[in-house]
Amino acid sequence: MQNPAQEVESVVKALVEARDATEQAIALRTYYTPNASFDHPLCSVTSGKQSRDHGLLQIYQWLRCMSNSTIVVHSKAFDAQKNQLFLEATQTLRPTLAPFIGIPARIFVVLRLVKGHDGKYYVLRQEDYYAIQELPGKLAYFGGPFIINTAKTFAGFMCYLLALWFGIILGFWKPRPIAPKK
Repeated sequence: MQNPAQEVESVVKALVEARDATEQAIALRTYYTPNASFDHPLCSVTSGKQSRDHGLLQIYQWLRCMSNSTIVVHSKAFDAQKNQLFLEATQTLRPTLAPFIGIPARIFVVLRLVKGHDGKYYVLRQEDYYAIQELPGKLAYFGGPFIINTAKTFAGFMCYLLALWFGIILGFWKPRPIAPKK
């Protein structure tokens, strides 16, 4: 990429929305270094001699086999001093076996770039971040939001009970009485 902020959207679409495996492989080889690494909440590829072609490519190919995904980039920012590109996007997963179900997920991506001998930028590392409340819905198509909301409500209630126990029973981290405002 010569201008990462302007070109990144087409790069992302070429990887996620590829029409066939060859097109996807060409996009990955064009924009990623051979030793590229990848970090995602569900999988990762460490940097190695051929990590792009023997790790990262297979992840993108498996994602494409499992679902017919689309992606919309909402915002992007390039930090030229640190060679980092930041993206906010919504990726909609449409499972291959149930294409009528579209499961949108908000995703934040950090791309660490390096400048090649040709003056172009290449992706050295990709880090994907999903909001934790979104992930269970992607793993269990039905009931995911209910499961995570129940777990978060339970965790909030447990924090309340523990704070009460430490504050009232043990007297630890208990606020002083606060005078009401006049």
